[in-house]
Amino acid sequence: MYFNESRIFLIMDKKIIASLLGSVLIAFTFMFIIPIGYAAISMRSFYAVTIFIVPAIITVILGVTLSLYGKGHRRRLPIFESALSMLIIYPLVAAIGMIPFVLTGWLLPFDAILETISDVTSGGLSLLSPNAPYILRIWQSLLMWFGSLIFLVMLVTIMPEVSGCFGLSMSLQGGRLFSPLFGQMNAISQHMIKTYSILTLLSFILFKLAGLNFWDAFLMAIRCISTGGGDFFPESSSVYVEYAAIFSMLLACGNFLMYYRFIQTLPPPPRSETNEKNFPRAINYFKRLRQNFLENVKTFATNSEVRTCAVIIFFSVMIISLKAIFTEEDSSVNVIFRHVLFHVVSYLSTTGINLVDFDTIHDFDRFSVFLMAIFGGCMGSVTGGLKMVRVLVLFKSAAVELKKTIHPHMITNIRVNDNVVAPKIVGRILGFFFLACITLFICSALLSFMGPKFSEAVSISAACLTNVGTLPQIVNAEIFLRMSDVAKIFCSIILVVGRIEMFALLIVLANLKQKRGHIKW
Repeated sequence: MYFNESRIFLIMDKKIIASLLGSVLIAFTFMFIIPIGYAAISMRSFYAVTIFIVPAIITVILGVTLSLYGKGHRRRLPIFESALSMLIIYPLVAAIGMIPFVLTGWLLPFDAILETISDVTSGGLSLLSPNAPYILRIWQSLLMWFGSLIFLVMLVTIMPEVSGCFGLSMSLQGGRLFSPLFGQMNAISQHMIKTYSILTLLSFILFKLAGLNFWDAFLMAIRCISTGGGDFFPESSSVYVEYAAIFSMLLACGNFLMYYRFIQTLPPPPRSETNEKNFPRAINYFKRLRQNFLENVKTFATNSEVRTCAVIIFFSVMIISLKAIFTEEDSSVNVIFRHVLFHVVSYLSTTGINLVDFDTIHDFDRFSVFLMAIFGGCMGSVTGGLKMVRVLVLFKSAAVELKKTIHPHMITNIRVNDNVVAPKIVGRILGFFFLACITLFICSALLSFMGPKFSEAVSISAACLTNVGTLPQIVNAEIFLRMSDVAKIFCSIILVVGRIEMFALLIVLANLKQKRGHIKW
């Protein structure tokens, strides 16, 4: 005898999920202030203001309703509710974020869904035409920035409960920062928001100093820090814009928990006093600041992930640059080096911004940037891909197995940042890599059944799972626009699964199956 399957949700704490979603939507409301202000002040268009006020009102009503319903929930977040919340957050934000694209008529509903899902998951797949209104570019960029902010908050609150054992726990300060308790989650979230905002402001200042106007600098800053990327890159005669983008994307590749530690350990400024001791106190403060800076630089320099990223970038740039120098006659060494460095960093950070026409680029270069996108940045960053620490553990595991084959009685350990990686963590990372390969195979098979060619299906699946959106001369917006509506919805699902690293989906499915088995007589 079976009960109604809907009863499996009775033991689920829906108030926790409602509270989480309500908090996200209330925070999402603030994203509408910028486009509404731009429409009212710069455009002076009541119609443009209305287009953004309508979804803003919907967001406020829905967010407040969910927050009120979620009052009185448990203080600890269970793993099933954590996984289910991760699956719902991005589609919910995207469903509201797509409204301006549809109301303006620049995107059809299914195109708008794919566009918005790609934005909030930092996929950077831009389906907007080049002549789309600037305000839609602003909205597109804000969705990218807010989507990465959601990911960072989940990284220190929800994700450790869901996928911490798959390498996430090896992040700096992981054991001290992560907590499933709501009170501590709020405090940790505030720290991440502060860190993310400071880095965005730093990136904005760099683009302003490089010569961009206010809005272009603002859009480039939030696109690079969020790794959203897309096809937006303002025209400028200054090469410093490219270097500002390189530095911003390198910041996005790094571990944001390390950035938080750097900001947290800064000594407080001395109190200003009008006496003869004021100057010595200032001198002592700058000495402590210098010592703190050197200690944090040493921490960055000795971090295994950072060093691995640096080595990969260095050798990739050298190899591609040397090949280009001997094969291209029209470009200077400086231009070649700058463009190669830009694209290597762009795809290692899964930002996916292109500066050149890849029609004239060798297949080896396209394969190199594709490999960068598969690797991704550091664990604790907002990038997609496998994450560098997992790649590092996989290579070290292969080396250890090779040594054991040659010397069967040898006892060896895998170390990351001078810490021994437990065998169960190594096994789970191997399992994660296997799941990633299987997911890529299944997604490619299903997409090829829906219409795209096999090569296109594999490339689309890889681009969506790594959240890089577009790959040079392999995947672009035109391919996505030609797909059927069912295929577009499926690509949206792949983007979400790639962003939350598939574990949330597997946990929800496994939990539902387990509960379905428990309600049998």
